[in-house]
Amino acid sequence: MHRGSDIWKTCTGLARGFFAFAAVGLVMWSFGRVGLRQWNHWRESTEIKQELVVLHWSGEGGPEEDEIVNNSLRAFEAANPGVRVRRINPGDAGSFYTKLQTMLASGEPPDVFYVGAERVASFSDMGLLEPLDGFLERDRSGNVADQIKLEDFYPTTVSAFRFDGKTAGNGALYGIPKDFTTVGFYYNKELFTKAGLKFPSTNWTWDEYIADARAIAKLKDANGESYIGSEFVTWPMMVRAYLRSEGVEVRGNNFDDLRLEDPKVQAALERLRSWRQDETNTLTSGRSKLATGAAVFTTGRVGMAGPFGRWVVPEYRRIRDFDWDYAPLPRGAADGNVIATVSWSMAKQSKNKDTAWKLIRWLTGPDAQASGAQLGLAIPTIRSVAQSPAFLDSSKKPLNNQGFLDPAPNAHVVDWPTNPRFEQLLGGTLDRALKVGDQTVKQSTDDFNRMWNTETKSPLARAQFKSFPWASFGWNISLCAIAFISILAFFALRSSGDKASTREARWGWLLVSPWLLGFIIFMAFPIVMSLLLGFAKWRGVSTLDEATWVGWGNYKQLVFHDERFITSLKVTLYYTIIAVPGGQILALLAALLMNQKVRGIHFFRAAWYLPSVLAGVGVAVLWRWVFDTDGGLMNSALRPLLHIFGATPPDWFGKDAAVWGAPAFAIMGFWMVGGGMMIYLAGLQGIPEELSEAAQIDGVGAVGRFFRITIPMLSPVILFNVIMSIIGCFQVFTQAFVMTGGEPGDLTRFYVLYLYNQAFEFYEMGYASAMAWILLLIILAFTMLTLRGSRKLVHYEGLRR
Repeated sequence: MHRGSDIWKTCTGLARGFFAFAAVGLVMWSFGRVGLRQWNHWRESTEIKQELVVLHWSGEGGPEEDEIVNNSLRAFEAANPGVRVRRINPGDAGSFYTKLQTMLASGEPPDVFYVGAERVASFSDMGLLEPLDGFLERDRSGNVADQIKLEDFYPTTVSAFRFDGKTAGNGALYGIPKDFTTVGFYYNKELFTKAGLKFPSTNWTWDEYIADARAIAKLKDANGESYIGSEFVTWPMMVRAYLRSEGVEVRGNNFDDLRLEDPKVQAALERLRSWRQDETNTLTSGRSKLATGAAVFTTGRVGMAGPFGRWVVPEYRRIRDFDWDYAPLPRGAADGNVIATVSWSMAKQSKNKDTAWKLIRWLTGPDAQASGAQLGLAIPTIRSVAQSPAFLDSSKKPLNNQGFLDPAPNAHVVDWPTNPRFEQLLGGTLDRALKVGDQTVKQSTDDFNRMWNTETKSPLARAQFKSFPWASFGWNISLCAIAFISILAFFALRSSGDKASTREARWGWLLVSPWLLGFIIFMAFPIVMSLLLGFAKWRGVSTLDEATWVGWGNYKQLVFHDERFITSLKVTLYYTIIAVPGGQILALLAALLMNQKVRGIHFFRAAWYLPSVLAGVGVAVLWRWVFDTDGGLMNSALRPLLHIFGATPPDWFGKDAAVWGAPAFAIMGFWMVGGGMMIYLAGLQGIPEELSEAAQIDGVGAVGRFFRITIPMLSPVILFNVIMSIIGCFQVFTQAFVMTGGEPGDLTRFYVLYLYNQAFEFYEMGYASAMAWILLLIILAFTMLTLRGSRKLVHYEGLRR
């Protein structure tokens, strides 16, 4: 027995020694790898004369586009010894522009980066882009071999990146277009054949389009289910494309002359609204981010989908269940196709402009465009490349590639004003008529005109402000920081008379100093900066010395003039009213269930808690398909039940979003009640069993014991969970951002999502900071009200309230 014990101790000692040695070896190996990497980086830096930073996105192109850009950059490095290109790809376009903003604000912008034509006006207005006309002229006069000849490009793609301060298409050139696309509809050939229809021609009309959609909507599958005639996305750009094809526009010569009240514009929009709202299955509109037309088309249950450009082709080429092709945008009163295009542009703050220009020449040259064309994502902007087999590849779908090229000479670029809010306002207000259907076209356009007039006439938009007094604030903050540090130093260094106690106290301060330093730098300083920026106008894409002092202007604008701020607050409150009580009841019931003494209870507790720790974005993507109106799990389960009563499931994030949008997000939250359940479980296990046993002896039933013993004893825990739930509800962001983006018509635009829009889409960091502090006050007010209202309801053991 004794010998066996010795052997066990020896084995465990050896195991511990092995694991200790392995841990030390792993740490040393990690440090060695990092050190070797830094050494190689230093050695390379001594051989490199210049480093360029390139920022781009891949989006629908995925890894294939990423690889094409990377190969082109590596080839540039090989052709230009001494130049290294550091490539940054944040992912999709939204993440790209957020990354670009942070790099610009830090004073370390990328040298070369993507710019969509819709951003040229706002970016040039903020002074972010370097004009390229001088480089073109220098190359022309110097007769550079690989010089860019703008006459070789499609003219509209070049004019898309010109801006004179007021109107797109004129003025300085701020980018060289790398690719573009016209728009139209992708159609399911099999459904067209089944309905006895001819395939759309190049010159088809809107009357032919809607007639085809109605014919397909009458088809039934083997189960008696109807098909959808067409998916029509109502993005602002596509609505304007439709209006142009009808010979009208939302503006006159500039954005000071809006024409949404024009009877012809109203009639065209009403026609589109009636197709969507007044007919069954004929036309549906892309349901925000929940189920875009691009995704719905792949199911094979939609006759047509659009208006889309080439960006959906890589996804559609993976379709194996049916045959498909493409037709350009139908004609109305005019030939109104539009162009979407992206350029390679140069940052105004670039420190290597000559080399950056050389890289732009490389990336927009014929070879680079031919490589990109093979992906099918877009059309080369150089006409000779676009009309070559590199793009017109008959072995790959769509077969009608020429249908993208034919409208190009007469297509227009949809321009936008310098204020980026215009596009989102237009889309949000028109959604209420075109998607939700709870407003007429006249009501929606009136709402837009009112909100846009408020925006343009706002003192924040029109007034001239003084520079922000950073110097005086800096001195005051520095003095406060010095005073605070001095107080801490006094308490840390003072002697208490007892040497041992003094030594212990000083060691304590020394050990806690890294945390204090981290708190001051990474918590306290940003909080103070946010407070100061709430009184400033700062775009977030420039250094802080360009901020201006607006006083209480941001707060006045929010409270008295910003309708969307009030809407976001209403959406958040509606969600909170549902999510807080519902979530607490479910968490408590789950805790009561998990408090039972049964075999395997630990497994069940872990299973209940697991959803609370899953990644928010991944969960939101899953729930996005659960709530899909047509094929989602939720509506598939509800449809047979509601059919008994003659009802249909809601269009959660479509026409029924005003009523069912917030409850849908609340249902998502109920799935993650595991965190609250664990806290309730701890509270339940802390209730003395003697109380329940005594009540049971007195004849009190289970329900009576629950309300007279469990609830009162658990009341402090309930109060804590309610307060934390309220705080969490006011901070909802990820689910709405991923699933709906706030659409349709701001009906799911939660408070924090609107704050994000202000900071990272409209570049109003000062305005967003003011919103953050208002949110703090709102949460503080609700917390105080909850605490005050709980005085007679919460019972603390051993204390009288």
